[in-house]
Amino acid sequence: MKKIFTLCFLFLLSAVSLYADKTSNLFVIERSKNANVVNYDAVLTDAGKINEQNPIDAYWLLYAEKNGEREELSAFDKKAYGFQTTYNKEKGNFNFVLKAVKEKPMVLDLYDNVPKAVIKINDIDCFLEKVYIESKDGALGIPKVEYYELFGKEVSTGKEQQQKILVK
Repeated sequence: MKKIFTLCFLFLLSAVSLYADKTSNLFVIERSKNANVVNYDAVLTDAGKINEQNPIDAYWLLYAEKNGEREELSAFDKKAYGFQTTYNKEKGNFNFVLKAVKEKPMVLDLYDNVPKAVIKINDIDCFLEKVYIESKDGALGIPKVEYYELFGKEVSTGKEQQQKILVK
């Protein structure tokens, strides 16, 4: 009986992993508040293309309190760390905007079969690697963003770029 249970469990585990979405990390948002980060992954089809219906998976990695465990973004979290994507049929890529960085739209596309988010850093097209948000506690404990920094590498040369943007 134990062998049958083990075989059933292994079959179920392989079936789940067979149909699970594949993802590829795009970038993270780090914050001054604590070590927790918001991770953004591109969701890929079995053919290695970006999933048109569900291109991005965003979630917490809780380094501050749970050894880096994954936790889904709450409805409240999505107001700050949510995003919007629109498929561009003409170009075959995605327009991608973070709520935290609305004034810096991005393009999500494949580069050498690897998904990348391209953003302007210092007016240069860059692959986004990280956003750092500096905030202070405001009214009712709601953080007030003082500035954010974008970190990435130039699409054309691979040179590192960084830009600090003050929030008014």
